Amino acid sequence: MGNQADDEEGAPLVNPEPGDAPVQSGTESDATSEVIASTKTSRAWIRLLPVLVVLVVILVFVFQNPKDVKVSLFTISGTLPLSVALLGAVILGALMALALGSVRIFQLRKQVHRKRERREKD
Repeated sequence: MGNQADDEEGAPLVNPEPGDAPVQSGTESDATSEVIASTKTSRAWIRLLPVLVVLVVILVFVFQNPKDVKVSLFTISGTLPLSVALLGAVILGALMALALGSVRIFQLRKQVHRKRERREKD
């Protein structure tokens, strides 16, 4: 009928009203209508999957780049596996970005706090 789809028996499908619980024939309505809430533990497992993928990629990188290279930092020099040297550089870069980002967040929070104090005085 017009824009509505029909089910197998030919009757038009009805849009459910808000608050209507879905009921399936032949099953208990209590078991199918209960929604399982998300918990911190379930969200932690979901967040763990990308970490595991990154860990696997890092391990593959380390095992594929075992060749020793000469590394110099200021006056210190030595030989390290290429993968360790590159991972160290990435970690140092990430720590620098984290430090700069933290300083910027601190500055922004301080500005917001000052603006709130000014509004409260007015």
